[in-house]
Amino acid sequence: MKDGGRKLAKSAAIRLCGNDVRTGAFVTRINVVFSIGALHGGGSERQILLALRHLNRKEFAPILYLIYRHGPLLDQVPDDVPIAVFAERCKAPTLYWPGGMHRQRVSDMAKFLKEVRADVCYDRTFLMTLIAADAAQRAGVPNVSTVVTDPELGFAPVAGRFQLIKKRRLRRLYGNSSKVMAVSNGAARSAERFYGLKPDSVQTLYNGVDVGALQAAADSDVDDPWWTAAGDGRPVFRIVSAGRLNREKGFHLLIDAVRQLQQQKPTIDFRLAILGDGPDGRQHLEQQTAALDLSNTVHLPGFRTDAAAWYASADLYVLSSLLEGMPNVLLEAMAVQTPVLATDCPSGPAEILDNGTCGLLCEPGSATALSQGIHAILQDPKNAAMRSERAALRVKECFSVQSAVSRLQTILADCSHTFRTRQKAR
Repeated sequence: MKDGGRKLAKSAAIRLCGNDVRTGAFVTRINVVFSIGALHGGGSERQILLALRHLNRKEFAPILYLIYRHGPLLDQVPDDVPIAVFAERCKAPTLYWPGGMHRQRVSDMAKFLKEVRADVCYDRTFLMTLIAADAAQRAGVPNVSTVVTDPELGFAPVAGRFQLIKKRRLRRLYGNSSKVMAVSNGAARSAERFYGLKPDSVQTLYNGVDVGALQAAADSDVDDPWWTAAGDGRPVFRIVSAGRLNREKGFHLLIDAVRQLQQQKPTIDFRLAILGDGPDGRQHLEQQTAALDLSNTVHLPGFRTDAAAWYASADLYVLSSLLEGMPNVLLEAMAVQTPVLATDCPSGPAEILDNGTCGLLCEPGSATALSQGIHAILQDPKNAAMRSERAALRVKECFSVQSAVSRLQTILADCSHTFRTRQKAR
């Protein structure tokens, strides 16, 4: 039963231990609290869900702690995972004072970790680390924090007010964490430089994707007449991209690139679908599309649960980002063997694409570079197909959910065991 109230503490504590159904042996499971702000359609939220689905229930008892019960991915949380929600556990303060809400969140999560007898706490995104790592360290619970983007470029656009204070707090929290992970080698080194952490203190744990589920989902038809309709006698070239509709994803550059291609190759019916949500970003992209007279060429279908089918039915997936950590959408497109073009931005695409052997890389921040990359794929489809075959194999070998969750389980178990051992030694 999922419950954001006090009943959760009792039910979660009961799940800590029990008898193995097959052997009857008494076992103690590791009680791990996963935490994130909400369950919107971003990569970190998807990685949390994959971990919740695939975590070995014989060894781990997962619980999910959210700040808000929001997002289209909420219904994908496994039924056996209890959900606690700060906004439902605590009343909003009647008076506002700077930092008051943050302190309330840290206090509640620290209390919650004690209520459910958490053995280890896991968080993703630095905004959640500010809450969860602080709460875990106050509650005396080992914590694992994950850096999901290159902070040298990605911190400032997201951090909001009081950035210097937040950066100093993160340096302290990361420095006191049981383990700090990053989703790519580039993000790990960037985090060490940006926060002033010890060299090689941040380890890399690549994101994982469920290759089997993606390939099965890719067999479905896309329910969108604009996307599936035949051309007007011209060959159709379908391009797809996906992500939160913010400026860092570079969708505005991709739209400009498609406009350039239209002018250069009027004999081709280009279609660009950008999957994802973001109210402010949507408005800007729609205005840009209208100003360039691309309303029949560019489509914004919103968040799609059938994204894999869109990828598989496209001629090309384009990652136009200005910065990244380890983009799940690129891995997903590779898994269904769609040719890919990605900007060589810090810090994940080159690692994923094996420096260009599994897909084309182009200069970030340039619409012209994107149009030239798309043109190169148009000119040499055999080479693109060869790269896509390598890409699918690379995802299976290096980025499967099984390998990612297996390593995460080892990290969580080691942190819990080390902490318990130290506690006994005192």
